[in-house]
Amino acid sequence: MIHESELTIFIKELGKLIDEYYKCSEERIKQEIHQDIQLLSSVIYSENSDPHV
Repeated sequence: MIHESELTIFIKELGKLIDEYYKCSEERIKQEIHQDIQLLSSVIYSENSDPHV
């Protein structure tokens, strides 16, 4: 279980990754950032969809 303070940090980091993605001009790096965005998004989503929270 992720604490609320950690979830807040994850959401802020997700925003930073999205900014980096749109500013990046190198396709290879952009793909890596996209993978990080997907991973972090899945963690945030799974935590928010947990019925025990």
